[in-house]
Amino acid sequence: MPARILLVDDSRRFIESAERFFADELRVTVVGSALSGKEALDQVARLNPDLVLMDVAMPGMDGLEATQHIKARANAPLVIILTFYDTPKYRQAAHQAGADGFVPKADFGEKLLPLIFTLLPDLIEPDRPPVLPAARLHTRPIEAPPIQRPACTRSAWLSALPVRTVIMAGGDGTRLGVLTARRVKPAVPFAGKYRIIDFALSNCVNSGLFDVMVLTQYLPHSLNAHIGVGRPWDLDRGFTGGIRMLHPYRDRAHIDWQSGTANAVLQNLSFVTDNDPALVLVLAGDHVYRMNYGPLLAFHAERQADLTIAVTDVSIEDAPRFGVLATDGDQRVLAFQEKSQRPTSTLASMGIYVFSRKVLEHCLHEDHHAPDSSHDFGKDIIPRLVGSGQRVFAYRHEGYWMDVGTIDTYWRVHMDLLRHPPAFNLNDRSWVIRTRSEERPPMLIDAGASAQACLLTDGVVIAPGAVVERSILSPGVYIGPGAIVRDSIVFTDSYVDAGAHVERAIIDKNVIVGPDARVGRCDDADGSPGITTIGKNVQIAAGLTIDRGMSISPDVYLEQEPLLWPSA
Repeated sequence: MPARILLVDDSRRFIESAERFFADELRVTVVGSALSGKEALDQVARLNPDLVLMDVAMPGMDGLEATQHIKARANAPLVIILTFYDTPKYRQAAHQAGADGFVPKADFGEKLLPLIFTLLPDLIEPDRPPVLPAARLHTRPIEAPPIQRPACTRSAWLSALPVRTVIMAGGDGTRLGVLTARRVKPAVPFAGKYRIIDFALSNCVNSGLFDVMVLTQYLPHSLNAHIGVGRPWDLDRGFTGGIRMLHPYRDRAHIDWQSGTANAVLQNLSFVTDNDPALVLVLAGDHVYRMNYGPLLAFHAERQADLTIAVTDVSIEDAPRFGVLATDGDQRVLAFQEKSQRPTSTLASMGIYVFSRKVLEHCLHEDHHAPDSSHDFGKDIIPRLVGSGQRVFAYRHEGYWMDVGTIDTYWRVHMDLLRHPPAFNLNDRSWVIRTRSEERPPMLIDAGASAQACLLTDGVVIAPGAVVERSILSPGVYIGPGAIVRDSIVFTDSYVDAGAHVERAIIDKNVIVGPDARVGRCDDADGSPGITTIGKNVQIAAGLTIDRGMSISPDVYLEQEPLLWPSA
């Protein structure tokens, strides 16, 4: 007769995952479930289960009281207390309650099956290999457990694994020139209404990850104002995760500025490892892409990896900008090169890493004491892990992904949005990119104006006779009568006056382009787009020309032709 199991846990998602696990792995009937201690007592009396799997701390009763009540009512004497963490406190509660077994949720794939087969030997099938008997709880010492990798063989079980997400948002982004003179790169506006960090944040919540930390350093004010408490991304939470902005600070142990991505995580390690997450997902906050992190986490867990790196194919011309790697048939990483001028591969790291927490702690502390280290994940941590034979794997991402780290790539990604069909579809309602939106009136395209192949946002006004082609206009942008804007990106509340020409340019916020002025030009005879960039709050007097490839610093009032070197 098949065994009958009762699941008692205050997480419906955990119960659903466990039900699928028992159906797939054991073909065991789950006769019922309970979300509270009181409901569990009623279910035990009514269902008469052969085995009860119960959380160590149910609402309204502690582990000792709950177990004693359940055992008093159950005909079956077998109770396994489950929780995420294997701690002396929980072991003590289980021991005092007389539980027959103890398995943390994070270790279920490694420990649960042997224990169940020991408690219910009739479940063992003839073709199933024998398992070692599990030790009874009361014979085990009350002590901290040894370090083990979290084991998982089913992606559905990831909903029960605690995952902490860390978004790196502290770099100064100097290659974006004047666009990062007043803000960090993840806070740079994108596609009219978004910020670059919106893609990482939206990928998190769309993947079901709501425990997010953002590490900042360089000019965080704009980023802080944009993210706030995380409400647009449903991250304004308290007890169930939410978003936390972690800024650099000084204490007696750490008196230096963050010196690299690995050092940034190390200086915040006490926050990153709080509540003992099984996995730590490290993301870059300055990439444009759509990705469900669930399969990535499942890939990591199924291979019991120490580190998993998300990778994608790039061109041989772009490969020197990235860390590139070589893998075997099982996607295990055999070699890693960080930004080599002679790359031997075009399989590039996306700057997305899944670490097993204990491995992350160990390698960060080891790197901290390495005298020749630059304390960077790509330059130091990953090569050291690969070289020492640790279990490092590559997870291939097939979708669109761009590192918008330079002016040219930033401009090209925007032009990709205007293709038909677009290379990256922002209208995909199955994967919404969320952001903090401003309250603006509807856009107005006046009579006699023309706008073709454009992204236009709320509050945009295009006056009579104006022509806008292949361009992105942010909220509140005004294009005056007879003005022409082509192949350009114009940020919030900028003003292009009558008769002005803007071609192949990026114009930051609150810029005034005077009447009949000219900014940039569409001429790529040398093979480069030659983007002209105008910093925040710049005012360009009437009739002036800012030539192709020039860069104007923020807060400048130009009354005469600038004598500037072209932008990088």
